[in-house]
Amino acid sequence: MTHIKSMTRIMLTNMKRMRILLAIFMILSSSVVFGQTNNDNYVFWSPSKKLTVDDFGIKTKNSETVASFAQFSIDYQIRGFDFMTKNFNKKVRNYLIKSAPIIDTTTDVSISLRYQQTLFDISEIYTRQFRKALRENRKKLASGFQIAEDLNQKAITDFSNRRVIYDRDTNFGTIQDKQLEWDLQIQNELEELKEYAFE
Repeated sequence: MTHIKSMTRIMLTNMKRMRILLAIFMILSSSVVFGQTNNDNYVFWSPSKKLTVDDFGIKTKNSETVASFAQFSIDYQIRGFDFMTKNFNKKVRNYLIKSAPIIDTTTDVSISLRYQQTLFDISEIYTRQFRKALRENRKKLASGFQIAEDLNQKAITDFSNRRVIYDRDTNFGTIQDKQLEWDLQIQNELEELKEYAFE
């Protein structure tokens, strides 16, 4: 019987060691993943850098396609002990993938750029709301990362719904007085959420 107890104790000790090694491995791999935030194919949202024609990987002419199109991405990198952090701003990113967007360079590109920048700014509002929600729900992350995925999906869905309203209200950014109203509203919302900016 003592032999069985001794073997059980050794097995439990080895299991504890394996868990500790696994936790260390997860922490180290998280550090590597977090270091991969720079990518030349990404244009990260910035209050000081506005979109330019160079940010659009596909340039068309003479109405071959739409005047402009861009896809914005909100993603996150949460691992291990992130539930202990109080600031999720650097763990959630809002960016455009340079190789995917389209712009017709034979039309008035200033209208297309303003339109796409407005969408990027709206995406930033929902990125900040996602960061805020992660902070408010950080203790739930200790039980698993499904809450982060749910909050990310909510942010993306809310952005998509708001984009439809903006497109309809401004006719894709072409109604000047409506565009100005949206610009003001967006700046106010970004200011209200400035605590959750990446920078």
